[in-house]
Amino acid sequence: MSAVKYAFFREDKPAEKGFSKELISVDHLKYKKLTTMDELNVLPFPGVDTLLKALYRLCERTPNHELFGTKVGAAYEWMTVREIVETAKVLAAGFEAMGLTPPVQAEGREWRFMGIQSKNRKEWYLTHLANMHNRGTSVAFYDTLGPEAARYICH
Repeated sequence: MSAVKYAFFREDKPAEKGFSKELISVDHLKYKKLTTMDELNVLPFPGVDTLLKALYRLCERTPNHELFGTKVGAAYEWMTVREIVETAKVLAAGFEAMGLTPPVQAEGREWRFMGIQSKNRKEWYLTHLANMHNRGTSVAFYDTLGPEAARYICH
């Protein structure tokens, strides 16, 4: 059985001090004529340049497509793309009303951070999508990090 190659290390420029060389997906080779490894500026569809725009495009095309599933007993309960978009919008409005992503000035711009501590599940991703609606940056707190790491991240 031959090994599948998913990525390669860049050989055309040196690694930054303290880091390995950049790891580039082999998918880049499909777009070599359209962009460079430094820009990787290729859109999947015209005007779709964010994950949120990709979700909205999917919702326009297939609103009833089942996307998020949660196992309940032996079966899965599914949310459609439309339900996901609507839930994320409602959560975003609630987060905004509760002031859960207050603006913070750093590096000459305004940021809005929200820490999310949860196992990998639909609620984590719905919260992340809601945060995107509010132009927020999600910060993942994994339960394996422990309290000291969480304190360091929050500081």
